Amino acid sequence: MKLLKKIGKVLGYSIVSLLSILLIAFLILFAKPLWHRWVTYPKAQRDLEAFQTRHREVTPVVSSKVFRGLLHLHSYWSHDSKGTLYDLVTAAKLRGIDFLFLTDHPHGSQDSFPRGFKGLYEGVLIEPGSEKEGFDSWPIRDTAVVDWKLGKDTVAKVVTQNGGIVFYAHTEEPHNWKNPYFQGMEIYNYHSNILQKKHLFPILTDFLINGSKYRAWAYRTVFDRQTSILARWDSLNTRRKVVGFGATDEHENVNFRARLLKDGRVLWTGIDTKPMDTVKVSFKNRWLFSNPDPDGYVFKWMIINTYETSFNNDVNYVFADTLSVPEMRKQLLAGHHFMAFKFLGDAKGFCYFASDKQGKTLGIMGDSIRVADIGSLKAVSPYPGKFRIVKDGKEMTSTTNESYDFSWDQPLTKGAYRLEVEVKPGKEWQPWVYTNPIYLY
Repeated sequence: MKLLKKIGKVLGYSIVSLLSILLIAFLILFAKPLWHRWVTYPKAQRDLEAFQTRHREVTPVVSSKVFRGLLHLHSYWSHDSKGTLYDLVTAAKLRGIDFLFLTDHPHGSQDSFPRGFKGLYEGVLIEPGSEKEGFDSWPIRDTAVVDWKLGKDTVAKVVTQNGGIVFYAHTEEPHNWKNPYFQGMEIYNYHSNILQKKHLFPILTDFLINGSKYRAWAYRTVFDRQTSILARWDSLNTRRKVVGFGATDEHENVNFRARLLKDGRVLWTGIDTKPMDTVKVSFKNRWLFSNPDPDGYVFKWMIINTYETSFNNDVNYVFADTLSVPEMRKQLLAGHHFMAFKFLGDAKGFCYFASDKQGKTLGIMGDSIRVADIGSLKAVSPYPGKFRIVKDGKEMTSTTNESYDFSWDQPLTKGAYRLEVEVKPGKEWQPWVYTNPIYLY
């Protein structure tokens, strides 16, 4: 009996010790995400909602309409995505997105178009393109074949000379910046932000704890100012016009899903949409599954990235007359657009423009204007913010207080003048808008 008591005691102490170790390990690993869930993120959300009540309507500066759109994102055509038309359109309509320029990975060296989704779906314009060899490219033709065996510089030449678009993707990586045929570059890419992190585990634990309720805030904590990319962009614009845009780079592929097959079995897929297992529905797993959605999925555990959240992050606002592919191409290449983190506040109504000495509007971001004609650089905003003019990579002026309007009428010289805007939804200023430059010559 004494021996049994001793064994019981040792066993009890061992269990308590093990549970204590597990509890300590849990707290070490998840203390910060739990603090975020119960303290940081609720307060941040309250502050943001209070800030967004300060929205004001803005009188349009130009007659063009403003369309919200996303460039560089993936659908089922990519090997590492399962995005369906239902997924894309549902998220776009929820977030007020007007167009999606897809960049799916090609299936081979002969990349033929059209492929995947192309056209207007429930008011959302979708155009297929490719991400390959460091390019975001869109042939913008009813029928086209891109031969990647020609080499990427030659591909850029062929695509652009035939009326397409070639922008550089993942601009934290090396590129041939002297290539005369690329027309623009990513000035922000969420995926690039993650890849530059030294430690990914804290990001994962934050999403595991907060993904269901505060996914947007978990997204925001990943953000870093991509100053080196902006510096390169500024440098390039001193030599020639290179438009900048925000890249969503969404795959919606860090998740686990189960899809009901025609034979009644369920196919499980995991990270990067790779198949894991096929199982029969039984009393053991039935509780996991819901009724199939329009794509047949009966289970979804979205760990990190979702279209719904990313479509509310770095959004491009394009000034255009109509929602059509030719018009989007024209205005994107003209630089008549800016990027905004829509999550902080919808930037529709914002405009950065130049006026003459009598106050008449001469042009907007992306336009080239004679120095002799300019009177001032101006901006109007639906939210109060802090404005900063950057000319050829150097800060020229920066306001210190919140304002809905900006005007700078100091003597101007030739150069590329872009505008940044920060907003303050809480205690800290946060980057909100990055415009394309106004070019003075």
